Amino acid sequence: MIVSRPDNPTRGSILGRFYFKDSTDLTISRKAEDDLLRFRIMNPLLTPFSRQALATLPTPICSLPAIGTNLYMKQDNLSDSVYGGNKIRKLEFLLGEAMAEGRKSVITYGAAGSNHALATAVCCRTLGLHAISILAPQQTSDHVRKNILMQYAAGADLHLCPDYTHFPACTKQLVKHHLAIDGIKPYIIPAGGTNPTGALGFVNAAFELAEQMRPDVIYLPMGTGGTFAGLLVGLKLAGLQTRIEAIRVVDPAFRNAGHIKKLCNDLCAKLSIAPLIYDSDITIRDEFFGEGYGTPTAEGRDAVEWFKTKEKVQLENTYTGKTAAALLHDLYSHPHEDQTVLYWNTLNSQDFSNEISGIDFLDLPPAFHSYFE
Repeated sequence: MIVSRPDNPTRGSILGRFYFKDSTDLTISRKAEDDLLRFRIMNPLLTPFSRQALATLPTPICSLPAIGTNLYMKQDNLSDSVYGGNKIRKLEFLLGEAMAEGRKSVITYGAAGSNHALATAVCCRTLGLHAISILAPQQTSDHVRKNILMQYAAGADLHLCPDYTHFPACTKQLVKHHLAIDGIKPYIIPAGGTNPTGALGFVNAAFELAEQMRPDVIYLPMGTGGTFAGLLVGLKLAGLQTRIEAIRVVDPAFRNAGHIKKLCNDLCAKLSIAPLIYDSDITIRDEFFGEGYGTPTAEGRDAVEWFKTKEKVQLENTYTGKTAAALLHDLYSHPHEDQTVLYWNTLNSQDFSNEISGIDFLDLPPAFHSYFE
């Protein structure tokens, strides 16, 4: 349901109250209000945390007039010249912490064609770290095949497990192996780079956004939830009353509102502030998920084609296409009257075809050959 929002406050104002979708007027605690003031004064607020400058920031915002009025796109697809997308923001802090701790290798997780695992491999190569990808089977596609090849090109060690339940045992074996080689354990990054450290990247993104525009609503995909949680906390710290429509792209058992609330609370604890996020802040849309992660939907395919035809914007079917489907549904069935809408493009748009063109898939570990046969 599309709900009118109160007028945006002037930049730098201190909000004693926040407004939610159900129009409930909630007064935050005095400590939380003081924290908001302190964080605005301290901007940039993330200097206490180790960080590697991996992203090209700020990412631009463009209008999408052929699709909708007052519709804009945050172009995180351009966050890096080699491999863009939303993952780079998280990795600035995750790999910053790894470097500060003197780690030499990094283990992370995902599906076979994971964007996050690929982004981690590319960034590790930039920093001279050894990337290790522990992966699970995924429905094959051109996108998946390209990501597997690019992980290999970036120097990642690739390990394909029968399913996600085998990740802990594989991790234990690899940690022992690399501890013996490096003299220090690998740095562990969870799937999607989602933990309080990774979410710092999207607290920073919220402050970046506040300097560019103040949208009424943001549409973004919700996978592991780090982007969503970081923006929820960051938007409040930046003084924006923006609503987030998070579009589910993973199974509810893997991520739900409870997980997001806990991550937001843990993020606030990391920032040494009182919890800021209420249950009513968290909107997760399930109706565009389809049959499962990585499984295209008809609406998603149509949305991908619509964005390509109308605005020459390239999307895909796992994350950005399903999010675009939700956006188009809302725009055309329940217009956002007098509201500014922002579509957050989390997809990499950099072409790395040349880098993978000479790779023979037979050079990959045998477990990955079936994706190419």
